[in-house]
Amino acid sequence: MKGDKPKCEYHRLREGLAIRKVPQSKNYGIYLKLPEQKALQFSLKTSDYDEAVEKAWEEFTYAKALVRNGEMLRQPKQRLTLHQIIDELINEHELVQNKTKEEKRDGKHATHIRLFKKIKEYYNVSLKPSGLDNPKVRDYFQANQPFSNTQLVATRYCFTQIFDRSFEKKLIKKDQIVELNKIKVEKQKQNRRDHFTYIEFAKVAMHGLKQIKYAHGKGKHTQKMAVFYSSFLFYSGVRAGFEALGIKWSDLGYTSYGDLYCVIKDGKTKNYTKKNRNVIFDMLAEDCIDQVANVKYPHITNGKTKREVIDYLIINKPNDTIFSTKHSLTPIYPKIFKKWISDLKEQGVLSSSKDLTLYSLRHSYITRSIEEEVPLPLIAENAGTSVSMIEKHYSHITVMTNEARKALLRDKIMLETEVPIEEQKKRRNDISHLIEHVSDKLD
Repeated sequence: MKGDKPKCEYHRLREGLAIRKVPQSKNYGIYLKLPEQKALQFSLKTSDYDEAVEKAWEEFTYAKALVRNGEMLRQPKQRLTLHQIIDELINEHELVQNKTKEEKRDGKHATHIRLFKKIKEYYNVSLKPSGLDNPKVRDYFQANQPFSNTQLVATRYCFTQIFDRSFEKKLIKKDQIVELNKIKVEKQKQNRRDHFTYIEFAKVAMHGLKQIKYAHGKGKHTQKMAVFYSSFLFYSGVRAGFEALGIKWSDLGYTSYGDLYCVIKDGKTKNYTKKNRNVIFDMLAEDCIDQVANVKYPHITNGKTKREVIDYLIINKPNDTIFSTKHSLTPIYPKIFKKWISDLKEQGVLSSSKDLTLYSLRHSYITRSIEEEVPLPLIAENAGTSVSMIEKHYSHITVMTNEARKALLRDKIMLETEVPIEEQKKRRNDISHLIEHVSDKLD
């Protein structure tokens, strides 16, 4: 029929033996036909061509032995349940994950494995893949909504894997594969992106410094480092977590203008497709790094300038991560910061209505940069994001810029720049009286 996809071509190994890619699957399947026997077709469960060829020859040899012994060849029938299909997929994803998993991090397929287990738990143990129809799939999505964009993509991936594997094993037909994109789901609303003002963050930093005197032993050093770490995030816009904690002294450098920068090699943008992501540091972010050097290497910093200290550490401590403590490569900074915020909200120093976290420090950097009218492409490049993302999540900030002020507050600016102060007061009083007069008439 017109519009049908061409069938996958067979790779002939000999007469009566061939392999080909199973439609809608990465794996190879076998075609096996011996004289006076029915042709057999089934999956070889491998996407590697050489391995598929080897398995095909093994099946051919085994089939010949059966025929020689007077047995009839039969198409292998698999009556697997949905749970068995999911278990098979979990095992395969765990195998891949174990090869790539890094220490103290979730592996590549950690989310998929969790979702496979969740899907398995949702459905009855006796359900066959052929019974996983549109209503049953829709039930799962509706029972687990709302979804974030990330959760939705991962969940669709898992169901796609289940259907592909079931089709590959001939447990379902092509028209039984559910079109997941047609199932409507409720998405999570975007959380408000609260940020710190300069005054709010100053209060947090001062509270953190005060907490140092109440700490003991290792805690004193960690508390002090937490102040510098959070300050660095506020002034640099670097993401909390792997991105910031992964910065080593050897990732630092100076531009031809003498400005400090670093190359981000970990976290969300570590696989930057264009080039390495460089982040330029303003004076206060640079001061935070200098303070870390003073705390961690006091014997090195004595008598040296800031530039001399950083140059020394780049050469002599290249593999040391900057924001690790003397006691841990992954300090409990989020826990400490959360405690500071909680304390200040209880004391009424910070607004209880604002959702302030360690990640809010990055939002603060982007917000300030927009307010100071830094071009969006520069903000996006330095923060490791896109202009479209900034426009989507920070468009409300644009009314706070000087350009917006000129456009939206023309009367006020005219009064401030062209009219004497006494005249400004008189005009404001006249306007106030006019508003009061109109209000009285309306009442």
